[in-house]
Amino acid sequence: MSFLGYMLFLPGLCKIYTVGLAAVCWSIWLTRNRATFEKKLIKTPFEIAFTTSAFMDYWVGMQKPEMADNIKKGAQLLKKSAAQMLRLCEPPRAEANEQAEDEEIWDEW
Repeated sequence: MSFLGYMLFLPGLCKIYTVGLAAVCWSIWLTRNRATFEKKLIKTPFEIAFTTSAFMDYWVGMQKPEMADNIKKGAQLLKKSAAQMLRLCEPPRAEANEQAEDEEIWDEW
């Protein structure tokens, strides 16, 4: 859904969307700078989501109290969702593969 779609679907929260969009853009910009100038590539795109969440948490202190709560909840939701997706998308761990191979060897006996 586009930015305009969110504004139409959930009206009255334009300032919150603007903070979220600014955090996403800032996260992408900093990630690009690290890759370009420091040669530090990201390991997973979820790093941008976690960085965005951190910026939103940090910027809560600069918001009006009525907006701060919603932005903080949004940052927590983003972090929780990104963590869940990261667990679903991560490759299997080496320990789990080794354990599975060990079990297969014993099954053969």
